[in-house]
Amino acid sequence: MKVESSLNALLTSKTRAKLLSVFFTHVQDIFYVRQLVRIVDEEINSVRRELANLKKHNILLSEPRSNRLYYRVNPKHHLFNSLLLMSYRNSDLAIKLSKSKAVLASVSFLLWQQKKPDAIDLIVIGNLPLREVEAAVSAEEKRRGTEINYMIMDQAELKMRQSKRDPFIVDFFLAAPLVIIGNPVLFDN
Repeated sequence: MKVESSLNALLTSKTRAKLLSVFFTHVQDIFYVRQLVRIVDEEINSVRRELANLKKHNILLSEPRSNRLYYRVNPKHHLFNSLLLMSYRNSDLAIKLSKSKAVLASVSFLLWQQKKPDAIDLIVIGNLPLREVEAAVSAEEKRRGTEINYMIMDQAELKMRQSKRDPFIVDFFLAAPLVIIGNPVLFDN
């Protein structure tokens, strides 16, 4: 089966896991080999081998520019959404917010796309100390170079806002957010 062979090809190498994390947490960016070697801190031959493997499975696309070969994510790959979600589940942001009951992210946030100024990027559900959430979001804002709109609430407040049809919550859920931490069943009314 095609999906199984792609998954087997993906989940066998530490270098490949690091590369996937870089590519899928920076889906709009392109990278060349030596740049990736510095980012993932692995041997150049290992990086080249894994890039070739990911390209062979059509997860990455490449294009030559002057004397460099640049790689980028293939957004049409059948595992794109799954790899995007797996990468964010292992990101620094998710690790820093791992004590929360759930973290939901808008797709535009995960893809680094422009959004409406009042759109919510993240909802953090749980009783985390405000300073922990602020520190995690601040680090992500610094990495991205842009402000992140987020909300912190407990599960009861989320249910109440959903039942009262809070426009921010309704808009957020209509955009089909992805669950980075937690279980999607938690959000059913």
